[in-house]
Amino acid sequence: MKGYKTIAFNVIMAIIAAVYALNPDAEKPSPEQVQGGVDAVEAGFAAVLSVGNIILRAITTSAVFKKE
Repeated sequence: MKGYKTIAFNVIMAIIAAVYALNPDAEKPSPEQVQGGVDAVEAGFAAVLSVGNIILRAITTSAVFKKE
């Protein structure tokens, strides 16, 4: 899956822009805060994928690495 970092970044930037447009006195987040949010989303996505793969392996009935 390629391009999800770009989409996540653009969604975050759109939210920041909307908040700033609605409240011009709002404090803008620092680059470190933005990167922290992106890192948290990325880590959460990886965790969900890992759990999903474990669940899929648990419910799969075929043997691993064996031809039928």
